[in-house]
Amino acid sequence: MRTYEGILAGFPAILAIAAWICPLANRRRWIISGLAAFAIVAVALARSSAYLLSPVHSSMLRDWTPVALMIIPYWQTGRFFVGPDERIQNWLLASDRWLADRAGWAHALFGPAARLSMEWAYALCYPLVPLGLATLCAAGLRRHADTFWLLVLVPTYICYAITPFVPALPPRSLDSARNHPSSTKSRGFNLWILRHGSIQAVSFPSAHVASSLAVALVLVHYLPLTGSIFLAIALWIAIGAVVGRYHYAIDVVLGAAVTLAVFLAWHARWITFALLCLVGLSR
Repeated sequence: MRTYEGILAGFPAILAIAAWICPLANRRRWIISGLAAFAIVAVALARSSAYLLSPVHSSMLRDWTPVALMIIPYWQTGRFFVGPDERIQNWLLASDRWLADRAGWAHALFGPAARLSMEWAYALCYPLVPLGLATLCAAGLRRHADTFWLLVLVPTYICYAITPFVPALPPRSLDSARNHPSSTKSRGFNLWILRHGSIQAVSFPSAHVASSLAVALVLVHYLPLTGSIFLAIALWIAIGAVVGRYHYAIDVVLGAAVTLAVFLAWHARWITFALLCLVGLSR
């Protein structure tokens, strides 16, 4: 089993076990468990495709399976959300107000054109992961798909794991955030997606920022020029998430911090392995 396949099947299973331990309604427990079963069966079927497909096509199918499955824990964590914790939510709002008071000058930089580009960038957070994998494959680096998914799934799932412990509504849904200065079609599109596709609770830390930055960092490592473009998009997504009131500022900062920590840990291990190899060859 590939490393990321174990993550895809194992993490939803852990959430299913947690659902039967936590005080949840049985309907929520069964939905969480059903989603876990779906992920486990999907991974098993992808692995079994080797009996029906050629080795190359089976391997490609397994490379792309996470695109369809990585959001399952997001839906699972949504079933743990039964309402906001007012104390936590007020703390998040206070942290945003604190930042706004000290960065008031920045609002002058975010005119209509900048806000529009942020809405476009935020919409890219959904296709950015498969686009990153497609870019890696197009460059002839499909052999690094395991590393790609490891570095994308781990920080994203860490964010999902923390989310149930920080129950709060996203800032856009609160009364004080409804009168947003931007009312473009692009924003309407983003809000429509969130209205019909989100769990109606904030992911803490921001999984959108974590996954977008993870994709960018992987590509920077293997394809520096292309990765730089993805990195610029990821940074604009992060800024747009705050300016557009899709996330609290601390969500975004911590989402980026989780990804950086995972990437640096992996990079340090890779460097250590390379040094050990060099030492071994020199003997």
